[in-house]
Order: sequence, then structure tokens, then C-alpha cells
Amino acid sequence: MNKHKTNSGSATLSSIALFFSFLLFSCGSMSSGNSGSAGGDAMVSGTDYNATGMVPCSMGSGQPTTNCNFGVKREGNGSGMVTITKSDGGTRTIFFKNGRATGYDQSQADRGAFRASKESDLYIIRIGDERYEIPEAVINGG
Repeated sequence: MNKHKTNSGSATLSSIALFFSFLLFSCGSMSSGNSGSAGGDAMVSGTDYNATGMVPCSMGSGQPTTNCNFGVKREGNGSGMVTITKSDGGTRTIFFKNGRATGYDQSQADRGAFRASKESDLYIIRIGDERYEIPEAVINGG
């Protein structure tokens, strides 16, 4: 009998999400433009974002993971903000400072705590029952 418990299902899901995100970036789903911003990072034409694309997301406990559109405004040194369009059309902005997810655009209607962790190069963000998986490359570029 094995006395050591592992959470291989969670690790497998994270690996799949990371691989899926890598495929999205490799296939051009994350777009960047040609006109430079003040920080030297390119801007996506017609937007205020340095890059756009899709990230895995879930809007409720027990809900399946889907993909949400995002736009990122980078400030350099692992800092910036990622704005995600939720399935209901609303948006959620997550703030990063020095390579750490530090908070979000909280309103009085929001319930639940903000929790952030990082597994390898994937940020796992939870806001109440919402879950977002943001590759490090989104905030750092690359």
C-alpha cells in the first residue's frame, strides 16, 4: 500500500494547460504589433495592448475550463496588467508587480478571496470561484 499521496491529476491538468498555452503562442494566437510603446515593447495595432491572445479560464466552481480572450499592458520587469474578457462579456484585470500577481480590479459585487500561485512558468489565479491560467510569457513577453 502506498502511503504517499500525490495530486497527479492536478499536475497533469497544469501540464496540459501549459502545453495548450504554448501551442496557442506558437501558432500565432498571441498577437503583437509593430509600433513600439514607450517601454520598447510592440503594440497590437488598433489596441492599447502589447499582446493579445487566449488563456485557459473557468468562471465557477465545477465549471469546465474554456478559453478567454486577453490583452496585456506590460510595464517591464514582470510588471503590468492582464485584462481578460469573461464568457459573460465582462472583463477582469489582474495586476502584476515584479513577477508576482498582486491583485485585481475588485468591485463591491466581487466575492471570494484573491489567490495566486505559480507552477513552473504558469500563474494560477483564483478570484472566488473564477480561475485563470496565465503563462509567464504573457506578462514578460517572449
